[in-house]
Amino acid sequence: MVEASPLLLTVDSPVWQTALAVIRLCGLTRADATVVARRTPLSLCCDWLALDRLVNRLALQRYLPGGLTAGQVYERHTSYVVGPSAERMAGRLLFLQHHGLLHLLVTDKTEWRRQRGFRANRRAPGEPPLISLADVSTLTDVQFASLPAVADAGSVPALQAFMAGLAANPAWLELHAAAEAEVARLLALLPQDLRQAAEKRQQAAGEGEEEE
Repeated sequence: MVEASPLLLTVDSPVWQTALAVIRLCGLTRADATVVARRTPLSLCCDWLALDRLVNRLALQRYLPGGLTAGQVYERHTSYVVGPSAERMAGRLLFLQHHGLLHLLVTDKTEWRRQRGFRANRRAPGEPPLISLADVSTLTDVQFASLPAVADAGSVPALQAFMAGLAANPAWLELHAAAEAEVARLLALLPQDLRQAAEKRQQAAGEGEEEE
């Protein structure tokens, strides 16, 4: 695997080995894992059992069109699982769901246009006000709220009010509970050495949060 991504030489091996084990536990093959390592090597340098990342994965499974499996999310959308915070990625997906905008969510606008025979770099005739995963994960609040569909839902004030109430939102709480259960399930299935290393990382992360 290191041959597939030499960057992994700079990371403690239990970290990237756990990431690859999670991929396998979610139904992908070793060959699939190698593809992920080559395509997004930085993604394997972080803790895939961190709660935020499981929240993101579950949100993407639930709210992306087509009803993807866990393995498909890891295979196709790794950077959106491990990159943005759960508040940004999953929280904004919940915002779109709350306002009935999920039908406008697409993985990539250029791919959406290509599939319909349009030029990728130009808005297509009759194109709806699409919202891409990149929009969800990378735009600032002001930029995201300025997207036409989000602006129609109330723009910045609506977005900020929704995010301010996220911690008490039943859908958010349910998503967190499901993510905690998934962390426990995956931990139990890991080889003992990786499980112990993962538990130590979780303990260290928890102690760091308490100090803050």
